[in-house]
Amino acid sequence: MGNSPAIQFLAGALGALLVLVGAWFVRSRRERRSERTPEPYAEGLRLLIDGRPDEAFARLQQAVLAGNAPTDAYVRIGRMLRERGDAARALQIHRSLTVKADLTRQERIDVFANVAEDHAALGHPERALQTVDLAMRRTALRDPVLLGIGMRACHAMGRLEEAYEYLKEIHKSGGVGDREMALYLVSVAEKDMAKGRTRDARKTLARALRQDDECASAMLVLGGLEEQAGDTESAGRHWRGAARLSPDLAPTALRNLERLFYQRGTFNEIEGVYRELLESRPGDENAAIALASFYRKQGRTDEAVALLEEYAHANPDSVAGTVLLTAIYAVRGDEDELDRLVDRGIRFIDRPAHFKCTCGFESDVMRWHCPECNRFDSFARNSN
Repeated sequence: MGNSPAIQFLAGALGALLVLVGAWFVRSRRERRSERTPEPYAEGLRLLIDGRPDEAFARLQQAVLAGNAPTDAYVRIGRMLRERGDAARALQIHRSLTVKADLTRQERIDVFANVAEDHAALGHPERALQTVDLAMRRTALRDPVLLGIGMRACHAMGRLEEAYEYLKEIHKSGGVGDREMALYLVSVAEKDMAKGRTRDARKTLARALRQDDECASAMLVLGGLEEQAGDTESAGRHWRGAARLSPDLAPTALRNLERLFYQRGTFNEIEGVYRELLESRPGDENAAIALASFYRKQGRTDEAVALLEEYAHANPDSVAGTVLLTAIYAVRGDEDELDRLVDRGIRFIDRPAHFKCTCGFESDVMRWHCPECNRFDSFARNSN
């Protein structure tokens, strides 16, 4: 009975079933293990989110050295190397990924974008542009990230019209607005001016104002060109517009207007400009201080005090307003010495504002594009 054909058949079937179940279990475990994100990689991402880049870099390196890290880990490692100043090693890592056959379309874009950024960081914008063109051909996509790199590369090579064409494509996709388009044209115009091509600069600034009719930077620069050409009326109109539209550019525009009115013998016109600014921006410290100083120079001390008291009440944190008001109060007691003190205080608080890029480049006016490092939207007011 024990060796009957039926028992042998059942035993064989059971053994085959166990083999199949075992194979399925092993394959399932392998699949789950391959689908599971490597622990060092996940930890590296968490550290990046927590703002701990050095620790994140070490964990991502562990994931890469383990040999089973996703493409994103290699891309991030390379990017961090570039940010640390080692663009050559970053390029080696990123370029090695371009031959992978299993990349998704988005991964391919990320890889080629970083190869292009590596070339740009190494001072080879032409290679960056070639990489962008290759990536867009292989992916059949005009990706905004790639377009942005192409735009910066063209700008770095002085191919400004090509750069603007890239920027127009980014604009169509919603990546930048009219403001950025206009401000880039201001950068182009400044390059033209540096080369003595004032006619080209004027045309470019006119294009900027057609793109954004409230581009204060274009108005400020165009005002200077109009003054050089002898058209002081147009210059004054542009500077008034810049002062009205931009608190950051107002101090420069106001100084230009003061000089212009003084040269024309119509310095009293500046009072109307100051009043116009205070009506549109009641908290504008530059306009309030300038108007109070104007009153004091004309001997209208009571009006200066009334203005500053009203301003200080509405803006109690204004150091400049408080200093000037205190100085004028003091002048009423000691005419000669304290008047000198007021003048010195006005010179101190009338220092022009400075703006600083993340690369360290400083400018007297707010910029959207840095001519030193070729970055965009990287300037902030420098409080030092």
